[in-house]
Amino acid sequence: MTSAMTTSTVRLIFFGSTDDSVIVLSRLHQLEIGNWKLEIACVVTQPPRAVGREQIITPTPVEVWAKAHHIPVLSFASHSEKSWAYADEEQVVDALEPFKADLIISACYGQRIPAETINKARFGGLNVHPSLLPRWRGADPVPWAILVGDHQTGVTVVTLSEKFDEGSILAQKKLAILDTDTSDALRTKLFTMGADLLFEVFSDVLSMKRITKNEVTNNNFSYARRFTRDDGFEPWETLQKAFADPTEAQKFYRKFRAFDPWPGVWTTVKVKSEKKRLKIIACHVDTVSGLFTIDTVQREGKNPVSWTQFQNAYLPS
Repeated sequence: MTSAMTTSTVRLIFFGSTDDSVIVLSRLHQLEIGNWKLEIACVVTQPPRAVGREQIITPTPVEVWAKAHHIPVLSFASHSEKSWAYADEEQVVDALEPFKADLIISACYGQRIPAETINKARFGGLNVHPSLLPRWRGADPVPWAILVGDHQTGVTVVTLSEKFDEGSILAQKKLAILDTDTSDALRTKLFTMGADLLFEVFSDVLSMKRITKNEVTNNNFSYARRFTRDDGFEPWETLQKAFADPTEAQKFYRKFRAFDPWPGVWTTVKVKSEKKRLKIIACHVDTVSGLFTIDTVQREGKNPVSWTQFQNAYLPS
């Protein structure tokens, strides 16, 4: 007579903030792997922020998801000069200690998790990173891959370490970058793949504990700094070249796809002798001629209009 298999509970703390984080978090919810059952003890996410023109204080998608599933939510203030650091790291460690985490998992979080918290977890910590490390370490790997013209990217499950993206690579999966991919769409693909890849490594992690595989090398890596609104600026003169030169058209279109939805691509044009900001809302490159066409634009303070409407109203020949 054989005895029934007993199920062991693994308590985890999840760190994340964005819609991409929720893709991974929702996959982890009440997940069972063999005789292991994952229990989300709490989630840590960034504090609510003012969003949009109305500056409405809005919680992160992770906070919204966690509260809907009755999971405790914690947030901690950032350092005044270093957004990736905590204002009081010891406070973070103390607040998380009562949850007695066996495992730490992060996906698109944005702040450095205290080493003490990672080390206290029985199985350490794992991060889902949307690039093929060591290429594109850092905060914005997806738009960088599109911007520079990479033909492929991927997702990496890497152990959490004291420094960002410098742990041990446990698994990677490649993905081709399509000519139509925007950052948002590509991120969704990668984090969906990442959730599956995380599932694949769990058995090894939970049975072998702190397994070590390929270390992320500090040599020959590329760094994906976070973009700002100013990165989206494109001089009007450069934009004009994209209308006539297929090479410039492809370069501009990569930038447009990389910066969709943030920070967007914008230029400045003269309207009645005054410079105005003009955002490119939609554009495309003709598959036959290779030339660039603007479809929709939005002048600051105005509603979006077709490029033809804008030209007729503000750029008379």
